[in-house]
Amino acid sequence: MRKLIVSMNVTLNGFMAGPYGELDWHAPYWDDEMARVTAEQLGNADTIVLGRNTYQGMAPYWSAQQANLHSAREDADFADMMNSYEKVVFSKTLTSVSWRNSRLAGRSISKEIKELKKSTGKDLIVYGSGELVSTLISLNIVDEYRIWVYPVAISKGRPLFKNLRQRLSMRLCRVKMFDTGVVLMCYEVKGD
Repeated sequence: MRKLIVSMNVTLNGFMAGPYGELDWHAPYWDDEMARVTAEQLGNADTIVLGRNTYQGMAPYWSAQQANLHSAREDADFADMMNSYEKVVFSKTLTSVSWRNSRLAGRSISKEIKELKKSTGKDLIVYGSGELVSTLISLNIVDEYRIWVYPVAISKGRPLFKNLRQRLSMRLCRVKMFDTGVVLMCYEVKGD
Protein backbone atom coordinates (compact mmCIF):
# COMPACT_ATOMS: atom_id res chain seq x y z
CA MET A 1 0.00 0.00 0.00
CA ARG A 2 1.26 3.45 -0.88
CA LYS A 3 1.95 5.93 1.94
CA LEU A 4 0.64 9.46 2.22
CA ILE A 5 3.53 11.70 3.29
CA VAL A 6 3.19 15.31 4.40
CA SER A 7 6.40 17.32 3.94
CA MET A 8 6.05 20.66 5.72
CA ASN A 9 8.30 23.58 6.64
CA VAL A 10 7.57 24.92 10.13
CA THR A 11 8.99 27.50 12.50
CA LEU A 12 10.38 26.52 15.91
CA ASN A 13 7.02 27.43 17.41
CA GLY A 14 5.06 25.21 14.98
CA PHE A 15 3.76 27.63 12.34
CA MET A 16 3.75 26.53 8.70
CA ALA A 17 3.12 30.09 7.47
CA GLY A 18 2.54 33.58 8.77
CA PRO A 19 -1.04 34.74 9.45
CA TYR A 20 -1.52 35.78 5.80
CA GLY A 21 0.35 32.83 4.30
CA GLU A 22 3.80 34.46 4.45
CA LEU A 23 6.70 32.08 3.82
CA ASP A 24 9.54 34.63 3.78
CA TRP A 25 10.96 33.26 7.04
CA HIS A 26 12.32 30.09 5.44
CA ALA A 27 14.03 31.43 2.29
CA PRO A 28 17.28 32.55 4.03
CA TYR A 29 17.91 29.02 5.31
CA TRP A 30 17.44 27.10 2.06
CA ASP A 31 20.63 25.57 0.63
CA ASP A 32 21.86 23.00 -1.90
CA GLU A 33 21.94 20.15 0.62
CA MET A 34 18.29 20.74 1.53
CA ALA A 35 17.41 20.84 -2.18
CA ARG A 36 19.18 17.51 -2.67
CA VAL A 37 17.26 15.87 0.20
CA THR A 38 13.98 17.29 -1.16
CA ALA A 39 14.77 15.78 -4.57
CA GLU A 40 15.50 12.40 -2.93
CA GLN A 41 12.13 12.59 -1.14
CA LEU A 42 10.34 13.37 -4.36
CA GLY A 43 12.18 10.53 -6.11
CA ASN A 44 10.46 8.07 -3.75
CA ALA A 45 7.02 9.37 -4.72
CA ASP A 46 5.20 9.63 -8.02
CA THR A 47 2.07 11.54 -7.05
CA ILE A 48 1.88 15.05 -5.60
CA VAL A 49 -1.25 15.99 -3.65
CA LEU A 50 -2.07 19.71 -3.55
CA GLY A 51 -4.63 22.18 -2.33
CA ARG A 52 -5.81 25.03 -4.55
CA ASN A 53 -3.53 27.78 -3.20
CA THR A 54 -0.39 25.68 -3.41
CA TYR A 55 -1.36 24.43 -6.87
CA GLN A 56 -1.87 28.00 -8.10
CA GLY A 57 1.55 29.00 -6.74
CA MET A 58 3.46 25.97 -7.96
CA ALA A 59 1.95 25.42 -11.41
CA PRO A 60 3.29 28.56 -13.14
CA TYR A 61 6.63 28.40 -11.33
CA TRP A 62 7.45 24.76 -12.15
CA SER A 63 6.06 24.99 -15.68
CA ALA A 64 8.44 27.91 -16.34
CA GLN A 65 11.38 26.03 -14.78
CA GLN A 66 10.92 23.23 -17.31
CA ALA A 67 11.88 25.67 -20.07
CA ASN A 68 14.73 27.32 -18.11
CA LEU A 69 17.88 26.32 -19.97
CA HIS A 70 20.12 28.17 -17.52
CA SER A 71 19.21 26.27 -14.35
CA ALA A 72 21.59 23.84 -12.67
CA ARG A 73 21.26 20.15 -13.60
CA GLU A 74 19.81 19.26 -10.15
CA ASP A 75 17.21 22.02 -10.49
CA ALA A 76 16.27 20.78 -13.96
CA ASP A 77 15.90 17.22 -12.66
CA PHE A 78 13.65 18.39 -9.83
CA ALA A 79 11.59 20.51 -12.23
CA ASP A 80 11.22 17.48 -14.50
CA MET A 81 9.84 15.40 -11.61
CA MET A 82 7.49 18.19 -10.52
CA ASN A 83 6.15 18.54 -14.06
CA SER A 84 5.97 14.86 -15.03
CA TYR A 85 4.47 13.38 -11.85
CA GLU A 86 0.74 13.00 -11.41
CA LYS A 87 -0.72 15.90 -9.44
CA VAL A 88 -4.07 15.56 -7.70
CA VAL A 89 -5.59 18.92 -6.79
CA PHE A 90 -8.30 19.40 -4.18
CA SER A 91 -10.40 22.52 -4.69
CA LYS A 92 -13.96 23.64 -4.16
CA THR A 93 -13.59 26.55 -6.58
CA LEU A 94 -11.37 25.48 -9.49
CA THR A 95 -13.18 24.02 -12.47
CA SER A 96 -10.05 23.02 -14.41
CA VAL A 97 -6.29 22.65 -14.02
CA SER A 98 -3.69 23.09 -16.74
CA TRP A 99 -0.36 22.08 -15.22
CA ARG A 100 0.97 19.03 -17.03
CA ASN A 101 -0.31 15.73 -15.52
CA SER A 102 -2.66 17.51 -13.11
CA ARG A 103 -6.25 16.63 -12.40
CA LEU A 104 -8.92 17.83 -10.02
CA ALA A 105 -9.90 15.27 -7.40
CA GLY A 106 -13.28 13.86 -8.31
CA ARG A 107 -14.21 12.42 -4.92
CA SER A 108 -14.14 13.52 -1.30
CA ILE A 109 -10.70 13.90 0.22
CA SER A 110 -11.07 10.72 2.24
CA LYS A 111 -12.27 8.58 -0.69
CA GLU A 112 -9.72 10.03 -3.14
CA ILE A 113 -6.76 9.43 -0.81
CA LYS A 114 -7.92 5.91 0.08
CA GLU A 115 -8.21 5.03 -3.62
CA LEU A 116 -4.80 6.55 -4.39
CA LYS A 117 -3.22 4.59 -1.53
CA LYS A 118 -4.67 1.34 -2.90
CA SER A 119 -3.49 2.01 -6.46
CA THR A 120 -0.15 0.90 -7.89
CA GLY A 121 2.80 3.24 -7.62
CA LYS A 122 5.21 4.98 -5.32
CA ASP A 123 4.28 7.13 -2.33
CA LEU A 124 2.01 10.18 -2.37
CA ILE A 125 3.53 13.44 -1.15
CA VAL A 126 1.90 16.66 0.01
CA TYR A 127 3.90 19.90 -0.14
CA GLY A 128 2.50 22.97 1.59
CA SER A 129 -1.28 22.98 1.15
CA GLY A 130 -2.01 23.98 4.75
CA GLU A 131 -5.80 23.80 4.60
CA LEU A 132 -5.69 20.41 2.87
CA VAL A 133 -3.15 19.13 5.40
CA SER A 134 -5.42 20.25 8.25
CA THR A 135 -8.21 18.17 6.74
CA LEU A 136 -5.90 15.17 6.19
CA ILE A 137 -4.83 15.42 9.85
CA SER A 138 -8.44 15.56 11.06
CA LEU A 139 -9.26 12.51 8.90
CA ASN A 140 -6.23 10.69 10.37
CA ILE A 141 -5.06 9.43 6.95
CA VAL A 142 -1.47 10.70 6.94
CA ASP A 143 1.10 7.90 7.25
CA GLU A 144 4.25 9.96 7.69
CA TYR A 145 5.19 13.53 8.54
CA ARG A 146 8.45 15.03 7.31
CA ILE A 147 8.71 18.18 9.36
CA TRP A 148 11.43 20.66 8.40
CA VAL A 149 11.96 22.77 11.53
CA TYR A 150 13.59 26.15 10.82
CA PRO A 151 15.60 28.04 13.46
CA VAL A 152 13.19 30.96 13.51
CA ALA A 153 10.07 31.86 15.49
CA ILE A 154 7.30 34.18 14.37
CA SER A 155 4.75 35.93 16.59
CA LYS A 156 1.63 34.79 14.72
CA GLY A 157 0.86 32.26 12.07
CA ARG A 158 -0.93 29.17 10.84
CA PRO A 159 -0.15 26.15 13.05
CA LEU A 160 0.50 22.77 11.48
CA PHE A 161 -1.70 20.79 13.87
CA LYS A 162 -4.56 23.28 14.33
CA ASN A 163 -7.41 20.81 13.66
CA LEU A 164 -6.14 17.98 15.82
CA ARG A 165 -9.15 16.36 17.47
CA GLN A 166 -7.36 13.69 19.46
CA ARG A 167 -3.84 12.68 20.40
CA LEU A 168 -1.70 11.70 17.43
CA SER A 169 1.00 9.22 18.39
CA MET A 170 4.07 9.04 16.19
CA ARG A 171 7.39 7.23 16.05
CA LEU A 172 10.53 9.13 15.11
CA CYS A 173 12.13 7.26 12.21
CA ARG A 174 14.82 9.69 10.96
CA VAL A 175 16.49 12.99 11.82
CA LYS A 176 18.73 15.03 9.57
CA MET A 177 20.45 18.24 10.61
CA PHE A 178 21.57 20.79 8.05
CA ASP A 179 24.38 23.33 8.33
CA THR A 180 21.80 26.13 8.09
CA GLY A 181 20.29 25.04 11.43
CA VAL A 182 17.23 23.42 9.86
CA VAL A 183 16.35 19.98 11.27
CA LEU A 184 14.32 17.48 9.25
CA MET A 185 12.39 15.12 11.51
CA CYS A 186 10.52 12.20 9.97
CA TYR A 187 7.72 10.64 11.99
CA GLU A 188 5.59 7.61 11.17
CA VAL A 189 2.08 7.64 12.56
CA LYS A 190 1.53 4.82 15.05
CA GLY A 191 -1.75 2.96 14.94
CA ASP A 192 -3.65 3.04 18.21
